[in-house]
Amino acid sequence: MAFQDRELTCRDCGGSFVFTAGEQEFYASKGLQHDPVRCPSCRATRKMMRPEDRDESPNYGVFASWGGRTPRQLHVASCAQCGQLTEVPFVPRGDRPVYCSACYNEVRARQEAADQAAAVHAAARISSSSVSVALEGPGPAAEQRGEQEGTGGTADVPE
Repeated sequence: MAFQDRELTCRDCGGSFVFTAGEQEFYASKGLQHDPVRCPSCRATRKMMRPEDRDESPNYGVFASWGGRTPRQLHVASCAQCGQLTEVPFVPRGDRPVYCSACYNEVRARQEAADQAAAVHAAARISSSSVSVALEGPGPAAEQRGEQEGTGGTADVPE
């Protein structure tokens, strides 16, 4: 298909710009089906408005949300353990403590150790109580022995 230069109108500034045959061929090779709606200068301005392309915007790395377009909003709070100011990605409430990274790691390690000790204690308690529990009645093994000896069971005997 032969491409020809076309004149289009920019959506933002309302000015006209030329959509060249080379640009049309490039769009077609990339599988783009729609014509551009902005002139090259408005496209460049719009691209520079994105936070990740601006030099003055902070770089949050992997902590950015929505594909890196908007930075995560952080809130300042004081640590409940050491009192140091820290930033957290949620709005602190008064009913739950907020910890800095170092104090949170300490609290989490203590909690994991306590949970592990409780699990070991529960396992020991279960194993010691299962040994001392006696079953009521003869149990299935005694019933089987009685059937084999002919003294037990409920088989129908002709009279």
